[in-house]
Amino acid sequence: MSQQFHNQGFIIMIEQDAAEKDYTAYIPALRLGAKGHTLEEVRDNARDLILMEVEAMQKSGKSIPSDDNCIVETLSVSLTV
Repeated sequence: MSQQFHNQGFIIMIEQDAAEKDYTAYIPALRLGAKGHTLEEVRDNARDLILMEVEAMQKSGKSIPSDDNCIVETLSVSLTV
């Protein structure tokens, strides 16, 4: 029996921590986060984390969430300066 594969994209939001000089990636669909010292490393770590989580979900019979419910926007607020 051969395995079938398909590509599924996941939104990730990457933030740089200037003080720590590293990056954090948040994966909203899975509610998970990954860290890395470089952009490449944080992307690789996020990819590995996604694959591990999806594999665990499949083994437990859970459906894989999509980004359809994820809304990414910029929220403006008035600040006193």
